[in-house]
Amino acid sequence: MTPRLSAPRTSPQTKPRRPRNAVVSKQALLKAAQSLFGQRGFEGTTIRDIGESAGVDPALIARYFGSKAELYIAAVVAEAQVDHSSSDFEGLEDMTAAMVGRIDEQGLGPVTQALIRSDTRNEIRQAAQAHMARRMVAPMVADMTRRGVDAPRLRSEIVVSALIGINLGRALGWFDELKTVPKERLVDLVTALLDAS
Repeated sequence: MTPRLSAPRTSPQTKPRRPRNAVVSKQALLKAAQSLFGQRGFEGTTIRDIGESAGVDPALIARYFGSKAELYIAAVVAEAQVDHSSSDFEGLEDMTAAMVGRIDEQGLGPVTQALIRSDTRNEIRQAAQAHMARRMVAPMVADMTRRGVDAPRLRSEIVVSALIGINLGRALGWFDELKTVPKERLVDLVTALLDAS
């Protein structure tokens, strides 16, 4: 008589571990993070909780996202966005149109809020800064470097800062014309002004 193999035991709260698949594991972590951060907040959610809920090794958070704070930013951005990846921005006009469109449709996004709110935890603010640098500044630096523009990083940071300020002014209604100008006209004006830099 051959011995019977029993299925591995799992606690009711722990999902069985998934087979190794980077894309599936990353998506599972992101989905679990969205759910747990939504229920418990940043402080009340541990890396271990997220890994267990996703059914993957919690150490994969460091591999795929870098840190708990960066996973938090990824989770809130994924929840809020109908988004471009950085590679979709083909130039300043495209980036400006995407940022203005997002503000018009969704208001201030979670990354911008993390940057400007005084009550943001420092680690979340740093993750938001890194996200902004990766998605907005880095593609512009690459484009300016390719075109031989002087001081590409500084110029890119100035342009992105200006775009953030313009979008804040529009979203918060600081100036009458800025908040009412049609998106297409604003994109044309902003592109012409910033492209000169």
